[in-house]
Amino acid sequence: MSISLVAFLALFVLFGLLAFMRPAWGVCMYMLTFFASPPYWWWGRDIATYRWNLYGGVGLLIAVLISRSVNPNSNQPTTPKTRRMITLATLLLVNATAVHFLLARNWGVSFGSYELVAKFVLLFFMMIAAIRTESDFKLVIMTLIIGMGYIGWEATINDRGKMVAGRLEGVGAPGALHANELASLAVTIIPLAGSVFMAGSRYQKFTVFLATPFILNVILLCNSRGAFLSMIASGVAFAVFAPKAIRRRAFKLLCLGGVAVWLLMGDPEIIQRFMTTFVSTEELDSSATSRLQYWKSGIRMISDYPLGAGGFGFKRVHGPKYIKEVNDQDFDGRAVHNGYINEACEWGIQGFLLKILFVVTGLLVLRETIRNCIRQGRTDEALYGCGIAACMTAFLGTCLFGDRLDAEWGFWMMALIVAYSRIYGPGFQQFGRSQQLQQIPQNQNVPAMPGLQQPVASPQY
Repeated sequence: MSISLVAFLALFVLFGLLAFMRPAWGVCMYMLTFFASPPYWWWGRDIATYRWNLYGGVGLLIAVLISRSVNPNSNQPTTPKTRRMITLATLLLVNATAVHFLLARNWGVSFGSYELVAKFVLLFFMMIAAIRTESDFKLVIMTLIIGMGYIGWEATINDRGKMVAGRLEGVGAPGALHANELASLAVTIIPLAGSVFMAGSRYQKFTVFLATPFILNVILLCNSRGAFLSMIASGVAFAVFAPKAIRRRAFKLLCLGGVAVWLLMGDPEIIQRFMTTFVSTEELDSSATSRLQYWKSGIRMISDYPLGAGGFGFKRVHGPKYIKEVNDQDFDGRAVHNGYINEACEWGIQGFLLKILFVVTGLLVLRETIRNCIRQGRTDEALYGCGIAACMTAFLGTCLFGDRLDAEWGFWMMALIVAYSRIYGPGFQQFGRSQQLQQIPQNQNVPAMPGLQQPVASPQY
């Protein structure tokens, strides 16, 4: 038994025990089974047959349920917009259920994708239930950074995976095994590292300083033009979401991001791939040309199946027919290579609109909370919000070139938005600060002092 396997099992047990005292550790346990999933690493072969990711999710669910039963008054405050996000997430699952059972041609094929939607929506609910305090929020963020840093460590130091056509393959996590998916995961998380480096504690900054180079190297090795474009877009989003009071600090962080861009520019192969984004159709490389043909095929399918065709409706059911019509190619199964088009192909135009409304509502909530932090003079916390906005922008950018808009890490970011709003939003300054800001009991007798106003109990949320 290797040291890595012993460490994994020890951390799994430790996080599981801690989760019953503090549900946020259950999120850490789940993320451990994602970033260090034994079936994906050499050290986990002896236990690869077990469904560790499922065990982590079930453990998180049990921890949340027990915590709620022991402390029923722990319900978190909400705003109309965060309640709308929760409602929209529920509608996403309701719509997917209806399409799967009523419109999918093959339930067996559709179930794989439908199961993922159900899992990710449930995970979204569990994460917002588990992240209750400011320390919980920062704990989960650090877990994501360290987890992605671990994948980078394995790819960089231990030389895991293999280079196929100049791109890193064979390294990753559930749902992120191929180069484009892994690059999407990495560029979605790396803005968090930038925010922590600017606003975190000394320990957190040091951890980020160690992890970030490994994450950047993963992006380099994946050699994804979609990831490159998304990193640029995330930097723009960071600046747009940053209020004037922290814009100077935001630009400092963007300068650090510029160093990352410069590192990417050092790879001539990715420059060549990147520049094909802006050339004419006649000059497109074969990869980009095929991608455009698949998009056309997907749009044709949407016109024929506007309400959706169920999970993997394009890739495994109807797509080959439309690719044959558009490009005169024969495939048994081929992805559409566009998360937005794929969302409409699988779950219908209504499912696509629900997802877009879900994301837009989250971004509006995020912007409102950032402004509230600025009004309170909490610039460090505002930087965390700008980082999450950059994460969502990076994720949405990679979906333009990737296969799925409902990738797991997109739901993570939406859960962080809800948690961020609840902890730092208007009217909830006391939430999550049980040790620093204790409420005065209503029945506590406080002796009156001459010339002083009688203390009033703090509001009960």
